[in-house]
Amino acid sequence: MGVKGSRRQADYRRYRELVETRPGLFDRSEGGIAILLDEGDIAAASKLVARRNRAKGLPASSASIGVLVEDAYILVLRDAVRFPDGSLGTHNRVIYANGARGVGVLPLLDGRIVLLRVFRHAIGRFLLEIPRGSVEAGDELEETVLREIAEETGGHVTTASHLGRSFCDTSLSNAGLDYFLAQLSCVGEPQLSEGIFDIVMVTPERFAEMVMTGEMEDTHAVNAFCMARLRGLVP
Repeated sequence: MGVKGSRRQADYRRYRELVETRPGLFDRSEGGIAILLDEGDIAAASKLVARRNRAKGLPASSASIGVLVEDAYILVLRDAVRFPDGSLGTHNRVIYANGARGVGVLPLLDGRIVLLRVFRHAIGRFLLEIPRGSVEAGDELEETVLREIAEETGGHVTTASHLGRSFCDTSLSNAGLDYFLAQLSCVGEPQLSEGIFDIVMVTPERFAEMVMTGEMEDTHAVNAFCMARLRGLVP
């Protein structure tokens, strides 16, 4: 059987540095999935997973523990873990550099929902989405709402109200968004530099129809819309 997949070894040395310098990354609630930090436990978990992965044609490096990616935006780790039943394994996770703080905005202009037609690199195609973005260091949520609307739609927010918060993909990352409903006085041009190609406006009734028919695939847009509708803020 040929070996498939990347042979790149995770950076274990950097991983141990993070254990010392950012211990909060490795804190866990009791009774959940435990991160193993003892050298012997880590070796045992990695060896077990490597054996399983070899049977799938994957290289030994696919079970290596450490830092997989580290840049200005994300930190990707592969941890050795003990599951609640006592079994050992590995688990990947994505940690956002900004502490996973972000906003998603359901914008309304003259009673219509303002959507963005965005090309998403990760899936290789266009989606209709609501504006969203990360909270920059030192900024408040409301400041981020104003900035994202201005940058992504060229619009101006007159009022904004907090709808709630939701995690995005808890199987892999710590990312979460605070959702807002924003009333706009205008919109301008989309932000082509971010892959935003067009601004599309639909009525709340049309948006609900798009959700039901599968045309609306942006989870954040659906979340924000449902929160707003449950609060009686959109028909």
